[in-house]
Amino acid sequence: MNKDEFIENVRQQFVDAEELTLTMDSQFRNFETYDSLTGMTIMVMLEDEYSVNISDSDFSSKKTVNDLYEYVLLNK
Repeated sequence: MNKDEFIENVRQQFVDAEELTLTMDSQFRNFETYDSLTGMTIMVMLEDEYSVNISDSDFSSKKTVNDLYEYVLLNK
């Protein structure tokens, strides 16, 4: 799994994806357009693209894009 591809997949879940710049250290919940629907679409993307199911509580504990990436690596 490529980190740049992962960042792009997360970025595409945001309404204003074209305007966002994400890095592995980005705290994705801090973006103005992040809301619960964005969170759900990220969770669905993890399942669809990487076959990884993440619980609500596990997702809530993730702060950065890298946290999500590491979770996928450990649970793939």
